[in-house]
Amino acid sequence: MSIHLRTKQKILDAAERLFAKHGFEATSLRAIISIAGVNLAAIHYHFRTKENLVRAVIERRFAPLNDERLALLNRFEQEAAGQSLPVERIVEAFLSPTLRVGLADSKQGQLLMQLGGHILLQTGEMLERAIGQEFQRVAVRFLGAFQRALPGVGKQELAWRMNLTIGAAAKAMFGGVPLRVLSNAAKENLQPRDVKRVTERLIVYTSAGMRTPPADPKGCGERMDGGNRES
Repeated sequence: MSIHLRTKQKILDAAERLFAKHGFEATSLRAIISIAGVNLAAIHYHFRTKENLVRAVIERRFAPLNDERLALLNRFEQEAAGQSLPVERIVEAFLSPTLRVGLADSKQGQLLMQLGGHILLQTGEMLERAIGQEFQRVAVRFLGAFQRALPGVGKQELAWRMNLTIGAAAKAMFGGVPLRVLSNAAKENLQPRDVKRVTERLIVYTSAGMRTPPADPKGCGERMDGGNRES
């Protein structure tokens, strides 16, 4: 590996650890160069801007999972031989790659959950631009699959339901105190790291939500930001 590639790798590794721990906005370039042991000129040479560095970190961590999601969806559609996929199969392709890594007791799984948590909770134009290209390709492809499977549900309503499905999957990966309390209340060990059972439960639960008829059969036309449509 050349010195330029080693320097770039060190910057990406340092940025990923700091973004995972502190978030994207709160992490400064000064902190990254201190951890990476490089100078500011090296970041400018390899990435030019912090936004490009954020994009590179997101793509390195999430692009392989998104590729796996799309490959699964393509495979399921080929197996369906032109028929609309069952909602459960679309949800499986959408969730299972991320759950497999996120629920694993590994450094990779921990980094995925930490970075994913910041993506879900933080806002801002810089972050939206940085992650938009990588996740847009998945959003468009899966939204189309859900539209074909659920023609009676409007596109905006499906987008809301996909967003809520992402939230349910994130909560399943994070587990935490509520799951332990519920486990004790049910007098059952819910085993939050059982990838197979957690994935099965989420597929059943979120597929039912995706399939539910809209409360407003005329379209559920609210914007994703909570505003109303223009007349």
